[in-house]
Amino acid sequence: GISVNHFSDHGISWWYQAPPETVIAGFKVPLIDEKQARKYFNEPGHVFVDTRHLEHFNEGHVPGAVFLPPNDVQDRFIEVQPFLQENDTLILYCYGPDCDMAEKTAEFLAQMGYEKFMIMATGFQAWKTSGNPVESVRR
Repeated sequence: GISVNHFSDHGISWWYQAPPETVIAGFKVPLIDEKQARKYFNEPGHVFVDTRHLEHFNEGHVPGAVFLPPNDVQDRFIEVQPFLQENDTLILYCYGPDCDMAEKTAEFLAQMGYEKFMIMATGFQAWKTSGNPVESVRR
């Protein structure tokens, strides 16, 4: 990256920048960062969906987030469906830019009739590092 930025007129960004959108099950899905996601926190009609592993969800997640990992999505969906209205905008997240768990869960939800999604592509760690609210499951 350093040599490309030194010799090229078209440098490479020093930090991750998500592309503006992806396509999941025929729907254009905006890819947002933690700052954009924060604007929707506690906004009516927006639900955060954590797609990470259970132990990481328990350690910390966006307050009020619904836990729906792709490896257990069908069984968990029955439990969380009452919290997901079809007209809600679902903001899915996982570990970060190299993680596809949010996309896999979004594909399932699209098959179940949901159409409005955003993916916080920067992931939960970026949310937490930015000083946004975090809650954990106490045992």
